[in-house]
Amino acid sequence: MDLVLEWDRHPGTGLRLANELAGAAGLAVAEDLGPAPGRLGILAARRDGELLGWAALTGDEHARALTEAVYVSRYARRIRLGHYDFEPATAAEEAVVEALLAGAAGQARALGYRVLRWRGTDIGPEGRAAAALGAVAVGEHARVWTAEPRTWRAPMALSFAEPVDCVLHALAESTEPAGEALVVALLTPGSVDPVASVATSVVGSAAYIDAGEGFTYQDVDPGGLAALVGAVITELHDQVPQALVLRVFEHDDQRVRTALATAGLALSARCRDYELALGAAG
Repeated sequence: MDLVLEWDRHPGTGLRLANELAGAAGLAVAEDLGPAPGRLGILAARRDGELLGWAALTGDEHARALTEAVYVSRYARRIRLGHYDFEPATAAEEAVVEALLAGAAGQARALGYRVLRWRGTDIGPEGRAAAALGAVAVGEHARVWTAEPRTWRAPMALSFAEPVDCVLHALAESTEPAGEALVVALLTPGSVDPVASVATSVVGSAAYIDAGEGFTYQDVDPGGLAALVGAVITELHDQVPQALVLRVFEHDDQRVRTALATAGLALSARCRDYELALGAAG
């Protein structure tokens, strides 16, 4: 059957959809989608009765409507992992997300809003939908950097980056319910307190660092942090061979950004804000 969009403004819709997702995905708990301040409604996408995704629509005081398109299977995976994932989008996901954003634009226009805004990566379904719908990027708030531990080689710049008065120290790995945790710290000689550390989680074949939470540092320059990142990749290669890719989610931190580039990670995605101008309702 074709994709069906259902618009619902009832305040309990978010909780109903969350429970439906939890039941279908075998999750004990799903995040409650509402009600929320400024919530205008939720647009759900179904095929043959199956919930595929949704887009909650809210409004602000500047005649802008805000939304976030969600694909159910990816959302359930995010709950299991405990963080966002950046696996490539499928054609089916792209089709659902584009339909949800187009539908949300129609609802926002009918309610008198002039602009619809959403966030997403430039290579993900949100970015592809932006290109298809004629939206423009109006800001960039984060980036995704990647490396493959099996094939990574320390770049020449990294050999000059490690501070001479510091040593790298890999702390013991520990096992968590969601997978393995690896912490690498930078210590000064004779000290037991790290001046910087990086915490990495490993689930399946992917390692992940949220730079806003996983990086801690004091007066450490980008070169020192780059050496630390290189140590993380080396530890993954040597101690966690199932980790085929490392993804780092960096939130507008210039020091961390420089360190990641120096360590030879590739910039694989840009997290952007998109705006779609809405014409007058017909």
